[in-house]
Amino acid sequence: MKVSDSHAQTDQIPEQHIVIAGAGRVGYQTAQLLIDYGHEVYLIERDPKTVEKTIDGWTGVVIEGDAEDPEVLSQAEPSQADVFAGLTGDATTNFAICAEMQHLSKDIRTVARVNDPNRENMSNEFIDEIVYPERTGLNATVNRIQRENVQVLEDVTEDINILNIRVHPQSPAAGKQLNEILLPDGSHVISDVDGTEVARPETTLERSRRYLIAAERDTIADVQKLLIGWSRWERWNSS
Repeated sequence: MKVSDSHAQTDQIPEQHIVIAGAGRVGYQTAQLLIDYGHEVYLIERDPKTVEKTIDGWTGVVIEGDAEDPEVLSQAEPSQADVFAGLTGDATTNFAICAEMQHLSKDIRTVARVNDPNRENMSNEFIDEIVYPERTGLNATVNRIQRENVQVLEDVTEDINILNIRVHPQSPAAGKQLNEILLPDGSHVISDVDGTEVARPETTLERSRRYLIAAERDTIADVQKLLIGWSRWERWNSS
């Protein structure tokens, strides 16, 4: 078992601690997007060659080992994790790991990948969400993991996303007009999610209301910090 931590040093406190099993194409790309969105990601992979490829340029934690082994899972700090996603290419393995994670951490949310569309709507007591990325796409997988605060609606280009973001009532931007806040360069509020109002400088970001935002990928974490107001970040920032 080997652990590699190449996490870039930052003064931001991550929104969620997410554990992903499987560093293949789906697992790796999902993990990278989640890191771009400001989450802390632990990636577990049993194949040494895949681990070596993943470490190169990776900015998260990689654990080499079999995620079905509780000792390997314990390296990912399951008691601190908010979400576990089993994204290996084998659905049975993903289901088994989700069950084990539920045993290790009762409050964790679990997401399992299936490779058969007929299993996409099945129910399982140990799994909160089931995804079939081959049909729904990578963004849908990320949305299931992030849940309700942020949803990626569309990749406009390789580097620009349209986000559906709910303004958290305690976020720094809540209740303020756009001309009173400093959005990151490379981001722009388009409208409210209902499309009833095109955003203008005098538009007020109402608490708990959703807005459509165009954002370059490297600005997404800062947009979230401004509009969602990560609870951990707020505690750290006020101390």
